[in-house]
This record gives sequence, structure tokens and C-alpha cells, in this order.
Amino acid sequence: MKKAVIAIVALLIASGISIGAFVAVKSKSEKDNQKQVEILADNELFKIDSDSIGKIEIEVSGENYTLENDGSKWIMTASSSDIFTLDQIKVQGICTFISSLTADASYGSADDENKAKYGLDNPYKVTVYEGETPHTLYIGKQSPTGGYYYACTDSKSNIYAIQSADATEILSSRLELKDKNLIPYSESEITGLELIKDGETIYNLSYDETTRTWKLPPEYELLTIDQTAVSSILTLMTRVTAVEILPETDEDFTKYGFDNPIAEFIVRASDGSQRTLFMSRYGQNADSYTHVYIDDCQQVATYYAGDLKFINQTYSDFIMDRFEFSSINETAEFEISGTDFSDSFTVNASGKTAECRGNEINLGNAEIFSYFQNFFNRFSYVGIDNIDVESQPVLEYPLLSVHYILNNGTEKSVDFVPADDEYCYVFIDGEYTCSLASNKFITGSDSVFSAYEILCRQAGIETNTY
Repeated sequence: MKKAVIAIVALLIASGISIGAFVAVKSKSEKDNQKQVEILADNELFKIDSDSIGKIEIEVSGENYTLENDGSKWIMTASSSDIFTLDQIKVQGICTFISSLTADASYGSADDENKAKYGLDNPYKVTVYEGETPHTLYIGKQSPTGGYYYACTDSKSNIYAIQSADATEILSSRLELKDKNLIPYSESEITGLELIKDGETIYNLSYDETTRTWKLPPEYELLTIDQTAVSSILTLMTRVTAVEILPETDEDFTKYGFDNPIAEFIVRASDGSQRTLFMSRYGQNADSYTHVYIDDCQQVATYYAGDLKFINQTYSDFIMDRFEFSSINETAEFEISGTDFSDSFTVNASGKTAECRGNEINLGNAEIFSYFQNFFNRFSYVGIDNIDVESQPVLEYPLLSVHYILNNGTEKSVDFVPADDEYCYVFIDGEYTCSLASNKFITGSDSVFSAYEILCRQAGIETNTY
């Protein structure tokens, strides 16, 4: 009996010890969890709605910049140390990264001694305003390993380690804040493009607000501009951004060779402003990078040479690559004369008939129509091989002349005057078009005359040769 009582007492004691140990462990775990929660909460430096940030103040190296969102973009205010166009992506990045910034560790109290130790006695200071409420972050030195920056805030009493990847998105020098876009306008705002080389205008394009189309200068008015080609260039240039914004010096213009540029490019806008760019091949990597001087903000930057292909273009790149003088469907009559023949035709495309010197041509016959179309298209659709605005040819002794009367009663004449053994000047209605075409379609083995001979033979008509 005595042994049983002793056993029961021992069991109760053991149970009490186990329960006590369990309670003690549970209490410690809860305290540890609570401490971890407190640490995590303390490491959460900011929790801000980034879209509600409407103002940013930056202080660094004695310079002050105040940025405000005007509802559509970020701008510099007059109180800033300098006024320039901002890199919208960079500024938005500041808002995004600071709004949910969390530290990885705490380094103790933000007293004067620790601030000096971690470079926070002369910090980079940025304040964002959530509405009217300011939130200030101070960034000091980078850690010896490079993985962190030391930081503190106005609302917390400690110094923290924030990841370098986050810090570098917030840290912004004057040059990093500057707009990196080559062109400050959108595609729809651009109304003029002019390229100048060695003092000579290579091309000058203007936008007609009335017709909503791009136009060539008056001397090229007989040519058709390729609207798609211009749109492609606008899309390209409005997306080009700098590889690097370079520090300004008093010698910038001559230092990088802008006093003798490879090109000068002027972009005009609908509000009357313009941006003038001077291009220079400077330095050892000139084949890959082009130095650009931006006149309106006196800024030098480097750009990938491949992004600036528009400075290597000419009028030829902006015009349709062939003339389309008329089509069978819109032509009522035409007369044609060359060095070997001359003839005249009437056309009734809807009635599927044509006539040549009283001889009917059945265009309803697929084979005959094919020969007629081949002949007609040889001189009505002519490729443009070169642009020549300097020459002033006289309309005489043409290799080929065509006179159209269209269904609507209008008339058009086309003449091809020899320029040399390979090319001919193109005239429309007696005016030189500033363009040259290869004369192979006139004199070659696959010429207009050969197509004429085949048509006449297949249609049973005598040729009218000289």
C-alpha cells in the first residue's frame, strides 16, 4: 500500500513538471513569435499608395529638386535648383519602390554616432507626399558587401539595411532624373522633319493639318509621298532613349565635335516649338554609339547608332517607289508614241472592249486581256530609280510619250526624256518630276514596244511602226 501511494505521488509530480515545462515552452514560443512580428512590423518602412503620391522633394549634395504631378506627367517646379524635363519612368520608379519599402535588418538607434557611422549624417534625402502627408527617407552609405544601403526615416527611431536593388531605384542624381527621350513630342504632335548635312537640306517633310497627310516640298509635288514610311520613322524616333546622359561642360559643343556635325536634325511640333539635334561620331565606339547635342536643353547624350537610321535617309526613302499614272479601269483613251511606233486606243473596261484604229479588241477574252493589260501596265506603272532636284532638263526628244484621257474627262500626259544611256527624266503634264526611271522598260528586250507587238499579233492588228 505504501509503495502504491509513493508511485501515485511520483506520477503526479512528474505530470506537474511536464505541464510546467510545456507551459514554459509555449510561453517562450509565443514571445518569440511576438518579437518576430514586431521586428517585421518595424522593418516595414513605408506602406503608401504609390498612385496617391503627387509631390516629391529630393535633397542631395546641396541641390534641391521639387517634382510635382500635374495630372498627366511629372514636372520640375520653380523652387528646384535646376529646371529640366523629367524622366517619367525614373520618377514613377521612385514612387513605386518607396511606397512599399521594407528593410532586411535593423542596426540600432539612429543617434548621431550611428548616423555618422553609416553615412546618414550627410544623406540622400527624399520626401514623398501622400496627399498632404510627407514621408521622408534618408539613405546613407552602401554596406561593405554592396548588398545593402543604410537608411532611416522620420517616423522610426532606428537605422535599417535596405537592399541595394531597392535603393538604387530611389537614389536619383540630377542626370538620372533628366528625360532620356530623344524627342519630347508624341507622334501626333510632330509636324515637321528636316535633315541637314554639310549645310545642305537632305529632306524636309511637313504635315498638312487640313488633309492630315505628310507633304514633300513644292519642287517634289509631282511625286507621291509614302505616308507609311513617314509613320514608321515617327514611331522609331519617339521611342529612342539615351544610353547615357553626359555631364555638361562649357566645352560640350566643340569637345564632342558638334561644331562640325555629321548631321543636324530638326523636329517641329504643332505648338510652334522645335528640337534641334546635332549628331557626332565621337570616341572609339563611334560605330556603335552616336553623341547627340540637344539644342533646346543644351544636353549631350549618347544613343545607339542603329536607332538613328533616319539621319541616313533621303527623299527616296519617303516616296512611293513607282509612278502609277493611270489604270485600265479609269482610262477612256490613250495615245502612245516611242522611237519605234505610235498608236492610239480607246478603252471600255466595264464593257470589256477596246479599240485600236477601228479594230476592236475583245477584253472579255482572258488571254487577250492579259496581253492588253501587260502592254498598258508597262508604261502606266513605272519604277522610280533616283531623285534629282538639281537637274533642269528640257522636255524634248522623249523616248516615250503617253497621253491619257480619263473617264472623268481629265487628261494627263507623261514623257520620258533621256538623261544618259541608262536613265530617263520623268515629266508629268510637261513638268519635271525630279525623278529618274530606268529606260529598260522602253529599250530593253522586255520593253513597251515588245509588249505592243505581242498584243497586236494576238489581237490580229497590224502594228503602227515607223
